Amino acid sequence: MSSATAPGADDIPAQLAEFARDYYHCADCSYCVDATWAERGLDHVCPTIMHHRPVVSWSGRGYLLAARAWFEGAAIDEGALAERVFACTGCGHCEAVCPIGLRPAQIGASLRAVLVARGHAPEPVAALRAAMRTHGNPYALSAASRVDWAAALAFADDEATLLYAPGCAAAWRAPGEAVAQVRVMQAAGERVAWRGAADRCCGGPLREAGCNDDAAQAEAALVRGLTTTRVVVGGLECAPGWRRAATGRAGVHTFGEWLREILAAGRLRIDVTAGLRVHAFDGCAARRPDEARVDDPLREILARCGITPVNDAHGSAHAVCCGAAGTMSAVAGESALRMAAARLVAPAQADVIVVGDPRCRAHLEDAARSAPSAPVLGLAEFLTTHTRIGAPT
Repeated sequence: MSSATAPGADDIPAQLAEFARDYYHCADCSYCVDATWAERGLDHVCPTIMHHRPVVSWSGRGYLLAARAWFEGAAIDEGALAERVFACTGCGHCEAVCPIGLRPAQIGASLRAVLVARGHAPEPVAALRAAMRTHGNPYALSAASRVDWAAALAFADDEATLLYAPGCAAAWRAPGEAVAQVRVMQAAGERVAWRGAADRCCGGPLREAGCNDDAAQAEAALVRGLTTTRVVVGGLECAPGWRRAATGRAGVHTFGEWLREILAAGRLRIDVTAGLRVHAFDGCAARRPDEARVDDPLREILARCGITPVNDAHGSAHAVCCGAAGTMSAVAGESALRMAAARLVAPAQADVIVVGDPRCRAHLEDAARSAPSAPVLGLAEFLTTHTRIGAPT
């Protein structure tokens, strides 16, 4: 929508009109609240309902009903609505199970954007916005410390085959995974470039929080001076922003997507330790709403390495979010850790839990400090720790 026709901050019906079809087609089946279907591996849907507030208004259905009322001109307590819609991981599970294709997760994202524009973002979201503006990362850490994770690595100065963008979660909260990702790429013969102190956040945390204008500015900065035609991002949440920014300029892949292609092309040999019991952590990236959806080929990669996870893929499509995504961990940290702890119960019989997303990996490790489990490793950490990697014979 052009700036000339964009609705004002008070024009709520126009701001929420995109989802008018959804408001009047909901069948009130409550699949998006608490659906259970054992034969499909479906055991509840909404992590917020399960681990934060067991009330319908905190679910995807609740967001849809609130948006409909606001769309129709009802008086809304915007502070109370903000408390609900920002306590969402944005995992998209409510949309994945909707039998008629409604979009409650996208409605929740729209509500967050409207509330931010109207000055009703919760204090932790305002702090996130300030941290990004001041420090360039969601953790309010010194921008200079962004380079610390790479101190022991050597990068290509010229003729690079790809640019590596670790993402904030990998660079600060899972630095071992960022290092391992680079080492795996180099083992496959890639000449890996990195921007060092010029590396920047992709804006993903801002977009999840509804701060879309700030996110767009962060995305625009990503491609300034871009000299490679391939970009590999460390975090799954980084891919959507990079893809929006780099359209027509470079191909953007997650580390998992890159590794899947490399293994399919026979450019890397991976020998796995015999007898290792691996739990594949199924995340929610592949069912996030709309353009935030990102493929996570973790199970495909493990299969190509000859690994059969101890947990089968039966329930992977409906695994409940661990709480790392969205704004849940910022506005309700204890609830987010409960979500992660619940996901750590099942892998008790595994030797290692392997995670495809550094943000999930860091969050699960935080929860594991009080919820005993097998060691939690990122995919690249697992490969460099428990396998032998080399050129194909």
